[in-house]
Amino acid sequence: MKVSNIIFRANLFFISLATLVSCETRNDLFHKFNDVPNVYVNTQSRKFDTKKSVAQIILRHGEQKIIYFDYTDDYIQTGLDVSYQVYSEQSIPEYIKCTLDHDSRKLVIEDILPQHTLNDKVVKFMVKIVVSDYYGDKGEAVINVIDYDNNPPVPVIKTELIQQMEYSISAVETIDPDSDEVVAYEYLIDGETTTDKYGYEDSENPKYVLNPGMAGIKGTYIIATPLNVVKHAFQTSGTHVIYVRAKDSLGLWSKWSRLTIDI
Repeated sequence: MKVSNIIFRANLFFISLATLVSCETRNDLFHKFNDVPNVYVNTQSRKFDTKKSVAQIILRHGEQKIIYFDYTDDYIQTGLDVSYQVYSEQSIPEYIKCTLDHDSRKLVIEDILPQHTLNDKVVKFMVKIVVSDYYGDKGEAVINVIDYDNNPPVPVIKTELIQQMEYSISAVETIDPDSDEVVAYEYLIDGETTTDKYGYEDSENPKYVLNPGMAGIKGTYIIATPLNVVKHAFQTSGTHVIYVRAKDSLGLWSKWSRLTIDI
């Protein structure tokens, strides 16, 4: 009985050991044939029909861009980790901010510097969205970013006689070099400009503040209107000076443009 018991226990030990080795070998084998996660990105929407893993965006001061991402993996249900990494041959500016939202699967890349200060310097960097699976194997998608200064609008002024001394003042042909929307205009008629710099509306950077109504005095000052055409009735004949400045959708006001007319 004792000998049989010893033999039975020995067999049980070897069976347990074989089972343990078999499990480890099977896990290693699965890992060997494991595919890394596939990560897809899109800058327009949450559609990933093309299954692209590389995207490129242009970012400017005061602007943010949303990168949508998705992924597939054999072990998506357990051990999944999503992160981002930033790489650049240049030093990454402190005003670049990245926010990853795993639940909605989007990465927000933002330039939070509200100043016109790069002086046409271009900053290039790369952001990787990295997905790690159950085994720690990593798949990634790459976003190449070009960051540069926002250019202000260039106001173009035209006038047209309506009747007697009443004129329309038009800024319809104002252009923005970056193709941003022009969202506001200021008109100064027979007044004095107090500043002629580019500027953002930002209370944290008072040196660059050119808030509505702060760039001119005297005369007739029409402040921060979305109208690109206004009417004005002049009270006297002679030479009159019209100034116009414009703001783009990123909050950057232009310098004043000037037009002199004789009535």
